[in-house]
This record gives sequence, C-alpha cells and structure tokens, in this order.
Amino acid sequence: MIDSVAAPPTMVVFDDGNAVLKTLSFDQPSAWLATQLRRDSDLWNRAWAIQQLAARTDDSTALRALADAATGADYPATRAQAAEALAAFPPTAAMPPLEAALRDTSAAVRQAALESLGEFGGVRVADLARGSFRADTSYEVRAAAVMALAAADSNGRRALIKDALAIPSYQDVIRTAALRAVAQSNDTTFIPQIEALIGDLRISAHVLAALGNRGSSGALDILSAHLDDSRPRVRRWVLQAFQVTLQRDVAIARLRAVEGQLKYADTRKSATALRQRLEERKAGA
Repeated sequence: MIDSVAAPPTMVVFDDGNAVLKTLSFDQPSAWLATQLRRDSDLWNRAWAIQQLAARTDDSTALRALADAATGADYPATRAQAAEALAAFPPTAAMPPLEAALRDTSAAVRQAALESLGEFGGVRVADLARGSFRADTSYEVRAAAVMALAAADSNGRRALIKDALAIPSYQDVIRTAALRAVAQSNDTTFIPQIEALIGDLRISAHVLAALGNRGSSGALDILSAHLDDSRPRVRRWVLQAFQVTLQRDVAIARLRAVEGQLKYADTRKSATALRQRLEERKAGA
C-alpha cells in the first residue's frame, strides 16, 4: 500500500530505470498502458507498453494509443514499433494511421508502416506501395514496398519484380526483396535472372532451393550445377542452401546423385559430409 494517494493512478511503472534483470508479466488496464506509452521517457518501457497493447486487438483504447504513437510519438523507434504493432488490428481501423505514417520523416517508420500494410493487401495497399516504390528516397522503404506490392497485387507483381531486380541499392536490399517475392510467389519464370545473380547475392541459391522444394526441377538442376561453380563462395552458398533451405529428402537424393562427379575436391568432400549429416538427422528423427 502507498499512503496519501488522492486518486487512482493513471500509469504504473515497475522497476523505473530498468535496474533489475528480469522478464515482466504485469497485466494493466489499457488506459494505464496508453498513458505510459504517451508519457514515459524510457524507450524500453515504451516498447514494453506497445507489446502489451499489441495483444489487445479488440480493444479500442489499445488501438487509439498505438495509432497516436505511430503518428505522433517523439522518437522514431517508438513510432516504428507502434506502426509494426498495428498490423495485428483490423485493417479498417489500422490503415488510416499507417497511411499517415508513410509520410513520416523517418525511413524506419515508413518501412514499418509498409510492412504492416503488406499484411492487409488489397487495392489501396497496392497503390500506396507502388507510390512508395517509385518515389521514396530510402532503399529500405522501397524494398518494403516491393514485398507489400507483390503480396497485394498478383497481376502487377511480375512487372514490379522485374523492375526491382534491376535496381542496385545499398546492401542490395531492393534486389533481395525482389528475390524474396519470387520465392513467395513461386514464379519460376525468373530462374534465369536468379541464376545471373548467384555470384552476387547469397539469397539467390536459397530462392532456387525454395523453388526446387515446390517442384521446379529446373531450379534444382541449376542449383546443383553451381556446386561446380568456379567461384568458391558460390559453391559454399549452394551447399548452405542444400543444408538450410532444400527439403532434407530432396537434398539427400540430389547430393547422392552428384557428389561423386563434382570437380572441386573441397566441395566434393563437403557435399559428402553434408549428405551424411542429413542422413543421420533423418535416421534420428
């Protein structure tokens, strides 16, 4: 009990300053959490409040608090976290603040807004994503727009992916997003473009593996052929795709078929060792 409290509290902060190493389970009224999100200067506390509010998708107070934070919080990380949380709420209520967040001065906030909008899909989301892809100055935002638009507009997706695959960007985030969109849409018509990027982008091998998992023998053949690539890094990337992305039975069968004919001794040895590990895991499972 705390004496001399004249009125019910408007917010309660446990361990102010975060001096204790902890996990925290502290169920509070949404109004308290909304006040904390608005007034607490500690960014960790704000993030925790957002996490609590994000789970209350049928609560109008939670929605309003997150919408206000996404569009008006004084720190970009808080605005981005709130925009991300809005993806769990009904689209009709969440889309207006997310659209507003697309005009934020922070690229991280715009990116988070697009990622959340991408969860909703629909014509309006496609239009918004298309506008961001064409006009935004941030590579990360344009990459998020690729993913959102690819999910929202199946008819325009192929043209968008084609454009995105041709756009260089810092750390190749735009082409990487385009390759992810290829994998998600299972569009095997892009296999030649994927192969052309296999020496530049590690993800290319994983996309070929993903297409192989879904029945593309062409993708699997090309992936396997690059076990004989003259570039050691490509051979390593392909083996990683066999290990991480390709379905285990498919990987075992293909490695067994090709490992004895591989040109490079180091790759031949690694392929055999990988196949044996995968077989051991299969037997253990």
